[in-house]
Amino acid sequence: MKTLRILIFIFITAISSCASDDEIHQADELLGSWELSSSNDSHYYRLYFYEDNIGGESIGGYSSSDDTAISVMEGFTWSTIDNPKTLIIPNMKLNSPYSINAEGQLIINNLQKGLPFNKLD
Repeated sequence: MKTLRILIFIFITAISSCASDDEIHQADELLGSWELSSSNDSHYYRLYFYEDNIGGESIGGYSSSDDTAISVMEGFTWSTIDNPKTLIIPNMKLNSPYSINAEGQLIINNLQKGLPFNKLD
């Protein structure tokens, strides 16, 4: 009977510890501004991740005819899951694995063809 109790205790402990790995939380490594690596002076694409899971997507650049600045920003909410690392942005219908590579660039597999984003701040 004592062995059964120990096995039940181990089983319950294992299950409860696994549940915490799958909780949705804020990933501090994402906080800040990120610009698509293919951005240039005439066209850019940026993502902003703020605390409290608020963020934004910004597309902009300059008109080639008269150097007029053009920019559009749309806000979103975001969250992450750890196993595997997944970024969820419901407003953009995005549910994608992500990573930070050795160069410190953000890779979001299902966004912008997986091209890297460079951190701006």
